[in-house]
Amino acid sequence: MHDDSYGIYLSRSAVQHKAQGESSGYLANQSEQARWSKREADLLSYGPSAAQEADEWERIAELVRVQGWETYDVARDEQARVWIAEYRDLVAAQQEETRPVHRMPRVEAGRRLAVELSATAERRLVVLAAELGVSPERVLEVLAERVESGGEGLVHVPVTRVSQSL
Repeated sequence: MHDDSYGIYLSRSAVQHKAQGESSGYLANQSEQARWSKREADLLSYGPSAAQEADEWERIAELVRVQGWETYDVARDEQARVWIAEYRDLVAAQQEETRPVHRMPRVEAGRRLAVELSATAERRLVVLAAELGVSPERVLEVLAERVESGGEGLVHVPVTRVSQSL
C-alpha cells in the first residue's frame, strides 16, 4: 500500500462501520447521497475523501443487492476483509520501523510544548487536519482545550468544531 492508502482505508472503514447491519434500501439511499456529495465535492475541490466514501457506499450497496443479503455485514465482505488485512500489515510494518518520533512544537503563553507522536498517530492527525483544512497543531489545540477526564484513565472530547480561527 502506498502513502495515500491510509486515507483511503479510513474512508472505506468509516463507510463500512456506518453500513454495518443496514438494509439494502438504506444502502442504496446512502449511495445516492454519497454520489451527490461526490459531485459537489468535485466541484468545490474538497479532496478525495468524499469521492472515496461515495465509491465505497456504491460498492457496498451493489454487493448487498447482488448477494441478496438483508443487511450489510463487513465480516461477509471479502473485499473489505482484504483491505483490512492490508491495513493491518501496513500498521504492523510501520510499528517495526525505527523511525524517530515526530515532535510538533507549539508556543503558548511564552512556553514551548513538544508533543511526541508515534508515526501512526502522526499520520492519522495529518490526515484529519487535511480533511478539516487546518494544521495538525490546530487540531491538537482544540482537543486540548476541550478534553475532559472521565476518571480511570478515560478522557472525552465533546463534539466540537475545529476551525482555522484561534
